[in-house]
Amino acid sequence: MKRTLIYISLLIVSLNAFAQKSRIPEKTDSVTHITKQYKLNETYTEIIDVPLDTIVNTFHRYKVTEDISPFFQNLGNYGLACVETDFFDRPADPEAFIYRHLRYYMHHGGNKMYVDTQVPFTELQWTYGGERKVAEQTLGVRHAQNVNPFLNFGLDLNIIYSLGQYHYQKSDNKAFTLHGSCLKDKYKAFASWSINNLIAYENGGVADPSVLDQYDTRDVPVNLGGLNEAKSRVKSMNFQVVQKYTIGGAKKAATDTVDTRRKGGVKGTFSHILEYDKGRRIYEDNAPGSGFYDTIYIEGSATYDSLYARILKNTLRFDFNTSETAKFQLGIGVGAVNEQNIFAQIVPSDEEGIPADSLHRKQSSNAVIGTLFSRIGQKFDWHADGKLYFAGLRAGDFQLKGNINWSFNENEKKSELRARGSVLNTGPAWWMNNWGSKHFKWTNDFGSEFRINFGGTFDYPGIDFSAGLDYSLVANMFYFNMNAVPEQHDGVISVLSARLNKNFSFWKLRFDNSLLFQKSSNIDILDLPLLCARMAFYFDHEFHFKTTGGSLQTQLGFEAEYNTAYYSYAYMPATGVFYVQNEMKTGNYPLINVFANIKIKRTRIFVGFDHLNYGLMGYDYFLSPYYPMNIRMFKYGIAWTFYN
Repeated sequence: MKRTLIYISLLIVSLNAFAQKSRIPEKTDSVTHITKQYKLNETYTEIIDVPLDTIVNTFHRYKVTEDISPFFQNLGNYGLACVETDFFDRPADPEAFIYRHLRYYMHHGGNKMYVDTQVPFTELQWTYGGERKVAEQTLGVRHAQNVNPFLNFGLDLNIIYSLGQYHYQKSDNKAFTLHGSCLKDKYKAFASWSINNLIAYENGGVADPSVLDQYDTRDVPVNLGGLNEAKSRVKSMNFQVVQKYTIGGAKKAATDTVDTRRKGGVKGTFSHILEYDKGRRIYEDNAPGSGFYDTIYIEGSATYDSLYARILKNTLRFDFNTSETAKFQLGIGVGAVNEQNIFAQIVPSDEEGIPADSLHRKQSSNAVIGTLFSRIGQKFDWHADGKLYFAGLRAGDFQLKGNINWSFNENEKKSELRARGSVLNTGPAWWMNNWGSKHFKWTNDFGSEFRINFGGTFDYPGIDFSAGLDYSLVANMFYFNMNAVPEQHDGVISVLSARLNKNFSFWKLRFDNSLLFQKSSNIDILDLPLLCARMAFYFDHEFHFKTTGGSLQTQLGFEAEYNTAYYSYAYMPATGVFYVQNEMKTGNYPLINVFANIKIKRTRIFVGFDHLNYGLMGYDYFLSPYYPMNIRMFKYGIAWTFYN
């Protein structure tokens, strides 16, 4: 891992130096170079600026899941399957079912970041934790450069390689992307090609949680160990091309920035979006009869379950909007979507003596989409998106999402009130109705799940305050029952959620707080912790050096994470899903970490101890049943960003 980092660093630094030499004149001291990062919104119709992450705050929270939700249920080791603890952070998209709980570590069109830069941009990030035999390492590399004022190319690489503290718990995840963008006045294009290869060693959890204090972590007996050599593999390749051509509107001068706003006039934009994704999930086990699984549907001395899914999606749309400089702005968008799916798997035979066979199914779906938005002045706007599947596999599915934003005051007193709502009618993922493997098989004919969500958020950045409230009604919810097979609840479940974020400052002391309250009306189907909390207390100071003119920003403190006890999901290795259980409560255990963050120019460094309180407050440190969290671990990391 370290050798790989050195090789990649040398290559990127060489490319960066060469590009700067070839593109930047010698006398550039008075020139301000611009580097911007951005992404596309959910419908790929808007460019959203994203600040470059060069601040020292929370740098020790380097895990990719931190960008999705602050509260996760995981299997202990970083890089293994996990699920959001916050109900409203859980996606309802059925397309990525076979790698639903590993998608956070993958590159795909939905999380692609683009860069527009006048000079080459490079970012390297590396972290290391634990002793060598249980080490956790991550590597992140990003590089991008413009070949002219409009055209940009780049690459992203992320590696997670964590041996795990417990026996047979390793994760080995690799994700790589090549991307490019073209930002002209009339024509814009965005393209990305990603490959993902994820390997998770499955130990089935510890056999007896009561013996954690009697063994070293590697010696604690596990349910699936060296005899089984069980592992899950996910292989995925996807690419995406978004092309947009605009007619009308005021003419915009060519610049090197990603500010695509026009200064006046009515405009219309034609878009074509091509998305292709194919993925395979493989589960292997060399001793399927060892006792962990109580059913075997496919004969043979070893397990090799394979699921394959492919989707090709084409979207054509036209978006019209009035002048952005007008006091009243109106926008309308319409379009059509065609989806072509292929599903393949091994199907166990229902008759003795007849071998299993392969199943290959082609399905298609067609949908219409629409967008409507309006802005009144600079402080009020609303936006609504709709999608209706009218034919094919997903016929009858629809979604309607909307939000209203209202800003108050200016400068340090500026605040914002956001209201949101959605109505979703979603059919089951294909795999919920059709599954065949060594240990599981089912054939269902589920109906649709219907959800109504509404809520709002109030933000007051000037006092570091944010509060939100969400409510959901879910009819006919899909879930995996206590036998780890899919089921559909015949009834309505309501979920109430409240979030509170408040940061306090006194002198150079900082106290950051994130709280989540949740309540489900049916804990037998959907149990949630009543309270999740993350709190950080630290000393924040910036040292200035008169002799060199430099500065050193430091943060030193501790943080605690906690959730109340509840019946969290159990995990099934053979299918890679989380399912309902009522045997073991997890939670009611604070996890305390200490950290130090340091920033020198664009270099950020952190050191810390995770789970500092290990052994001091009992041994019930579980987020998932039978999967203990890591014990005390020393970690450190560095991020180096250079451009300009």
